[in-house]
Amino acid sequence: MEDSKMEDLKTQEVPEKKESKFLKFVMKHKYYVALIIVIIVVLAWSFIRMALMESDFKEEKAQITSNYEMKLDGLNSDRLKLTATTFSWAIRSELLRENKEQINQYFNEFIKNPDIVKLQLINSETSIVELSTDKKDVGIEVTKYNSLQEQTIVTDSTEFQIVTPITGLNKKLGVFVMQVNSLKHK
Repeated sequence: MEDSKMEDLKTQEVPEKKESKFLKFVMKHKYYVALIIVIIVVLAWSFIRMALMESDFKEEKAQITSNYEMKLDGLNSDRLKLTATTFSWAIRSELLRENKEQINQYFNEFIKNPDIVKLQLINSETSIVELSTDKKDVGIEVTKYNSLQEQTIVTDSTEFQIVTPITGLNKKLGVFVMQVNSLKHK
């Protein structure tokens, strides 16, 4: 029995390791395979670099847009402050002449501007709205602007107001309030 096992072992030959066709191909064409690998690495690197550049571009564009919008809002704010100041001078001259009908006509013409939401003239002594483009506001007491000595911008999430005190030679004549649309990107 042992002899038969020995004979079986002798007859069984250890199979040779066969190299795969892929390895043979690679070994035969080393130069071309290396070039293909280099091309793949370069393409992968360039795609990654382009993706990084694109994300940097988007961030930079967002920053530039944000800066532009802030500057534009600042310019619009300055423009509206200058407009309110100039308009308050016209109101002052009419208040000194005691011509409130002319002020009302100014308000009616000025409210036609699409940026202007509401105009008010508040009596500084009584804190009552004397003239307004919204007739529901006439006669309402508004005390929050009594202490203002210079032009102020009052803003919150719903409104943007430019409040300008109107002074005569020796006393405060009134307070002009101009409410405008939100300044965002006009």
